[in-house]
Amino acid sequence: MIFIITGERENEPVSTTARTPVAALQQSRRLADEGVRNVLIDADGQEFAPADFNRLFVQPAPTGR
Repeated sequence: MIFIITGERENEPVSTTARTPVAALQQSRRLADEGVRNVLIDADGQEFAPADFNRLFVQPAPTGR
């Protein structure tokens, strides 16, 4: 799956891609650190804020033990 990371810098759209969830999260954080606003990660047609994406795709789910 290809993840598309988008945002806005000085009223200009910014976009990059990543092949893994971890790489997508890293790219989103890098863009935010560079001052890009409204960073979103597209995963199969749905957009997520980096914190939500991390919770849903990167952090392991509890096993219930």
